[in-house]
Amino acid sequence: MMNDLELAVMNCHQDTRILCPACSDSRKKSNEKTLSITLDGPDKIYHCFHCSAAGKVTTKPVTASHRDELDEFLKVPGQPNVVELPSATHDRELREFMGSRNISEATYRKFGVVTDIRWFGKKQGESMAVGFVYGDSEEPSAVKWRSLKDKAFTQSGAAQTFYGLENLPEDMSETPLVICEGEIDALSFAEAGIPAVSVPNGAPAKHIRNDDGVKFNYLWEARELLESCSKIILATDHDGPGDILKQEIGRRVGLGKCWEAQFSTELKDANAVLCADGPERLREIIEAAAPMPLAGVYSANDYSDQVDELYEAGGTGKGLSTGFKSLDDLITVAPGLYVVTGMPGHGKSSLMDNFCVSTARLHGMRWAICSMENPVKIHILKLASIYTGKPFFEGPTSRMSKDELSEAIEWIDDHFVFLENRDGELSTLESIIDRTKSAILRKNVSGLVIDPYNCLESKHESEHLGISEMLSRITSFSAAHQLSTWFVAHPTKQPYDQRSKPLDGNAVAGSHAWNSKADCGLSCYYPGNDNQPIVSIWKSRFYWIAKKGQQKMQYDVASGRFSDLPEEDFDWNMD
Repeated sequence: MMNDLELAVMNCHQDTRILCPACSDSRKKSNEKTLSITLDGPDKIYHCFHCSAAGKVTTKPVTASHRDELDEFLKVPGQPNVVELPSATHDRELREFMGSRNISEATYRKFGVVTDIRWFGKKQGESMAVGFVYGDSEEPSAVKWRSLKDKAFTQSGAAQTFYGLENLPEDMSETPLVICEGEIDALSFAEAGIPAVSVPNGAPAKHIRNDDGVKFNYLWEARELLESCSKIILATDHDGPGDILKQEIGRRVGLGKCWEAQFSTELKDANAVLCADGPERLREIIEAAAPMPLAGVYSANDYSDQVDELYEAGGTGKGLSTGFKSLDDLITVAPGLYVVTGMPGHGKSSLMDNFCVSTARLHGMRWAICSMENPVKIHILKLASIYTGKPFFEGPTSRMSKDELSEAIEWIDDHFVFLENRDGELSTLESIIDRTKSAILRKNVSGLVIDPYNCLESKHESEHLGISEMLSRITSFSAAHQLSTWFVAHPTKQPYDQRSKPLDGNAVAGSHAWNSKADCGLSCYYPGNDNQPIVSIWKSRFYWIAKKGQQKMQYDVASGRFSDLPEEDFDWNMD
């Protein structure tokens, strides 16, 4: 899969210079066009004069038959991302700057902080700067430079890991990990004897729920550390971007293990507290950290922002549109547990695939798919048919071309991951959760489909209790990661005369828990043979996410696409 930088290069059709997707967001001069692109036959050669990202992308199209040979078409030189440190350090300037921040020489020497004269653009020109080294001092991957003359920034190399990882204790399993949003803050915590790391690119200005995970790749790089920590304290700045960063990290690593440090409006970060009140006060703030809102007792003010969002939404619409206008008043896609049921062959899995494709196209949503009845290759061709609106195989209608298939696979690759067990063993819920955690960190997945639940291995002697515990576990996991989780569940065997009627949660095999624990329940069924299935919402815990009702839709057998019926064909009096 191409990253943001490679995609930007691919979209250029002439020699040019553009913004660098790898580093522009982390620079103060974010509008400087530092990425140079040169066309060389079928290849596009790129180099960033700021972060030193370099490589080559071929324009030869990638076809479905060449997915395993992607490296043949996408070639990036294997040069290590290593930068050189200055040979001499301006000790007096470094000591004065760090002294003004109440950072001792022992601390900044431990972190390998350096100084040098650097160029900060035409406006400021050359300036003495302090450099924060990322990675091992012998082979640093990046140095972030801050001007001593003015608060301006530049960097050498690409900072893609936490700052300060090398100075953490070897065993963090019993020690809280503090995550802050600036190198100076990480040094401030170290001055107070608190193990801390800083994010490499500061706090985002807005929520980026549907990005491809690149901006938070440092979480993936540190996944073993984050998994081993039983407690993570998010010590972001007391401002809007700091709050957003806190929520974005919490969702990705799991709110259940995240706590938040409380800074004030006057002293909004760790260094401000250190300078004003000393290291003891900083330790007090960390010791007083509170759990992120997931469990416990909280005041109404803790939820005021969420309540305001519901008010502004005006009812249904708090979630994302499914992409079908006729369903917008009935159901939206939001974090929580959805249960989809229906008679075999009545389109419940196809409806789920359509929801996934349409939300991915409309909102950039990314999905993890655990499809245990279909081989992954079959599921991909079904998604490709929905995406293109054309059948995969020859038939009565025009088949998708190889170019259309190639485009569809590239798009699916960017928006879907598949949780396949290749060892021949049955999947367990815990194995799915473990793989989904990785997908959240790596790909920013925000939706999960398990189709069908019946193929999950359960070691519980009681089917009812096993299902109840499974749904409780997945509900807790979904809440911790703000995940929209969809279970496709087969019903019990129905009498023949009941097979053309909508089913509800009580019809799902195994347990009434399907009805009681679902946040939203829906079914898909055919009252006849006219390729006009009916989507029925039989459960809604929250009225602003969904409401009970039915809606007839159109189904195209050739492509597997659902679509809205023309308004004049709606039957508003369906039983």
